[in-house]
Amino acid sequence: MLSKQDMTHYEIFGFILMKNMLDQKEIQVMTSEFETGLTRAENQTERTSFRKQLNWWNMGPDTPYLASILEQDKFLDIANQVLEGEAIGSFSSANSFSGNRTDWHPDTQAKHWKGLKFGVYLQSLNENTGALRVIPGSHKEPLHSDFKKIRLKESFNISEMKTDSGGLDVNEIPAYNTRIELGDVIMFDNHLWHGSYGGSEDRRLVTLGYFKNPKTKEELASAVQAVQQEKQARATFPLLARHPEWTNNKGNNKTRQFWIDRLKYIGYI
Repeated sequence: MLSKQDMTHYEIFGFILMKNMLDQKEIQVMTSEFETGLTRAENQTERTSFRKQLNWWNMGPDTPYLASILEQDKFLDIANQVLEGEAIGSFSSANSFSGNRTDWHPDTQAKHWKGLKFGVYLQSLNENTGALRVIPGSHKEPLHSDFKKIRLKESFNISEMKTDSGGLDVNEIPAYNTRIELGDVIMFDNHLWHGSYGGSEDRRLVTLGYFKNPKTKEELASAVQAVQQEKQARATFPLLARHPEWTNNKGNNKTRQFWIDRLKYIGYI
């Protein structure tokens, strides 16, 4: 669980780095299952854009640890703490990057959406080797919208790539550059602007997505927008799928079943 100071840090800056959250055994299992998914992705899809990115979800029987990780207390308790006890686990994902940069972007533009992502890098990284860069406070207005005024050299919006020769490169934007050691986990708000620079040809990232159960008219409208965004992403990354093994919930996990019911109601499933 986050301390009061940690919560204040997250609320103000939109992210927090949690040191030594995972042990060596957990990292080893995640790495093994990552490689299983990577082999599948390399056989079935192509790397995308200047990111040279493969993206897939780990929600099937060949990645059992990562398929169930959303339900682990160490992640779910924090997600519920941040999302006011209303967290819904949405995806367990993996990314393989061979490019040396990821453009600046938020994970959502839906105004009334409240969600977060846990990021687990499977190697130690710094600002020169592809660790996450963030714009502190950009999950809130007016900075979130003000950032859009900056001309960026490159941007990749799910399926559309844009370039501006007069724009700024990723590393030319003033930012907070994280330093990641194996076992560290970074959590950030879905509205936070983030990117990376200097990545190696084998940068590995596992991400877990949670969002607050939408109830108001405005929240449900933003959820519909998020569903459409996911569908657009799937057109570029076809392996972003909730495997029937996960949605059938043969283990009758009550928490997962509640998530599945809400995901169906909203339109994700």
